[in-house]
Amino acid sequence: MINEFKNVMLISPKKVKEYGNINLNVDDGEIGAAIRISQSIYLREVVGQDLIEHIQQLIYNKVKGYEDNIDSPENEPYKVLLEDYLTPALVYRTAVELCQILTLKIRNMGLIKNSDTNVETTSASELSHMKEYYDTFVNDAYNRIADFLCENKRAYVEVDDSYCTCSEKPKYGRTGLWLG
Repeated sequence: MINEFKNVMLISPKKVKEYGNINLNVDDGEIGAAIRISQSIYLREVVGQDLIEHIQQLIYNKVKGYEDNIDSPENEPYKVLLEDYLTPALVYRTAVELCQILTLKIRNMGLIKNSDTNVETTSASELSHMKEYYDTFVNDAYNRIADFLCENKRAYVEVDDSYCTCSEKPKYGRTGLWLG
């Protein structure tokens, strides 16, 4: 397939678990679904589809053993962006998504909450509090990405000059509103 690279996740479920926010026994399929939402919806708003797809292509090339890949010296700026900036943003946004995904399930009986004698279900306010908690980290990571890309936009052909002027950088806050 021509666009197989578009299925590449920028981080793995293992990487999410390594950050210590998600229990090791959480199903990788659930984490993968949350990563895909975080990457294709939320991260795209911050860095743009072209930049995401270029990094996906570089990761895909590494997996396939091609020379032009994320570890190639000429692609060092993309590797730095991925490892130092995009990964934390994706990990924390994945945690936000997992709050919802793991709390409520769509089954053949409708929308359900899991219940067990050894665990207590979460209230809506507790769920909201936890999502807000992780959103703080997400927004901090988004602001770091914006700062980094503003200062280094010449290293990324996918980021055009209108991304920011470095005096008016995109800002992300806990309100869910763009404050730029």
